[in-house]
Amino acid sequence: MFKHKLNFVFIILFAALLASCNPMKKNTMKDRADDVKESIIVKTDNGAFLIIKEEIFQAVSKSDNGGFRRISGYTEERISSYDLNTGALIKRIALGEIRENNCLFLGYADGKLWYKSIDKDIGFHARDPKSLEIIVNEEKITEVNPVLKNNLSQPEWSALQRFYGFDSYKNMPMVSDNEGYVYYVDPVSLKAEKSQESIKNFVSANSCLSTSMNIDVNTSINLSGNPRNSLNYFNNDVKEPSFLKGEFLKCSNELSSVQINSSYFDKNKSEIENYKKDIDSLQNILNSIDTTSDERKNKITLKYKTAGTASKIKYLNDRIKYANDNLKRYSDDKFYDIITNDNCVFILSQSDVTDKAKCIISKVKLNADSTVSLKWQTELPDFFRNPDKGFDKSSFEMVFSKGNPDLNTMRVIENGDKLVFIFMLKTVCLDISTGKILWSIDL
Repeated sequence: MFKHKLNFVFIILFAALLASCNPMKKNTMKDRADDVKESIIVKTDNGAFLIIKEEIFQAVSKSDNGGFRRISGYTEERISSYDLNTGALIKRIALGEIRENNCLFLGYADGKLWYKSIDKDIGFHARDPKSLEIIVNEEKITEVNPVLKNNLSQPEWSALQRFYGFDSYKNMPMVSDNEGYVYYVDPVSLKAEKSQESIKNFVSANSCLSTSMNIDVNTSINLSGNPRNSLNYFNNDVKEPSFLKGEFLKCSNELSSVQINSSYFDKNKSEIENYKKDIDSLQNILNSIDTTSDERKNKITLKYKTAGTASKIKYLNDRIKYANDNLKRYSDDKFYDIITNDNCVFILSQSDVTDKAKCIISKVKLNADSTVSLKWQTELPDFFRNPDKGFDKSSFEMVFSKGNPDLNTMRVIENGDKLVFIFMLKTVCLDISTGKILWSIDL
C-alpha cells in the first residue's frame, strides 16, 4: 500500500517537473510577444507613453507533417508602458490567460486608461499610463453611483464589447447594468448618466493600409499605377514622386474629435459662414426698405421685393441646416486618415521587388496648387515588407521554438511630432519633421 502511494506521489512530482521544464513555455514578463492588440500614445503631466497590449502564446504542442503545421496552446496577455521619447520599457503587468482574465481596453480619457476585466475583484477600472496601477476602481465608481452597486453587467469574456465601450466623440467610457441599460461615465467626476445610446467601441485594429484616403469631407486622394504608383490629387495625376507598391498609412486607432486635422471640416464650416454673411446682407436690405410709402406702385414693388428677399433668406437658412446636418453626420463617422498639421500624409512602400524588400515610409506634402512634394523618405532596415518570405524559418526551428508569432500584425499611430510604426513584432518611432529614426525595439 505504501509503495503504491509512493509511486503515485512520484508520478505527480514528475508530471509537475515536466510541466515546469516545458521548453515551449514562455516567460510572460520577459519573452517576446507573439501578437499585438491595441497600441496607443498618451500624454500626461508625467510624460508621454506608448501603451501596448501584447499577447503571449503558450504552446502546448507543435508538429510539422509534410509542411502542414499544427500548433495548440492558449493565449496570455500583458500590458506594457514604454517611454515614447526613448522606447525604454517603464512598466509591464501580466493579465493572465485571456479566457479567465480578459481585460478589455475601453479608451483613454482624462489621463486614465479605462478597462473592464472579467475578474470580479477588478471589474470596471482605470489605470495610470506610466505605472499601470489601478487609480480608479469599481468600488469608487459605484460609491459615486449607488444605482450601479452590484448592478454592473458581468458578461462572458468573449462578449465584453457588447456591454462595455467608449464614445470617442464624447471621450467617455460606457457601461451597462444588469437590465441592459447604458450609462456614460464622466472620467473626471465619475458620475454615470443613463443614455438611450447603444454601446460604442473604440476601434484599435483598423486596417493601416489603403490606396485612397480623405483629406477633408469633400476631397479624396488616390494612389494608382503598377508596379510603381503615384498620387492623384484634385484630379491631377502627379507622376513624381512615385512609390513601389505604395499605400497610404492610416491610423490603426480611431481618431478622437481633438485628433482630427483641424482643416478637415474647414470647407463645411466656411460654407456655413458664407451663408450667414449672405443672410446678414439680405436682412440689411429688408431693414432698409421703406415700408411707409403710400403710393400704390411702391406698395406693389415693396411687396415683391420683401417677399423675394425673405424667400432668399429662407433658402439660405435651409442650406445652413443641410450643411450642419452634414457636419454632424461627418462628425459621427470614425476617422483614421492621418493628415499632419502641415498638410502631409504618409506612404508605406518597399525598397525593391525581392523577397528581402525593406519597408520605406515617406512623408508627402499636399500643396495648395494641387502639386505634391516629397518631404523625407526613410528605409526601415529591420522591417521586411513581406515578412513571411523575408523572414522564413525552417520547420525544425518552428516546431521546437517558443510561441506562435504573427509577424503580419501592423499598427500605426502618431501624436503630432512622432510616428510609431509596429510591424513584425517590432516598433520603430520616427520624428515626423525629419523622418529620423528615434528608436527601435523588439516587443
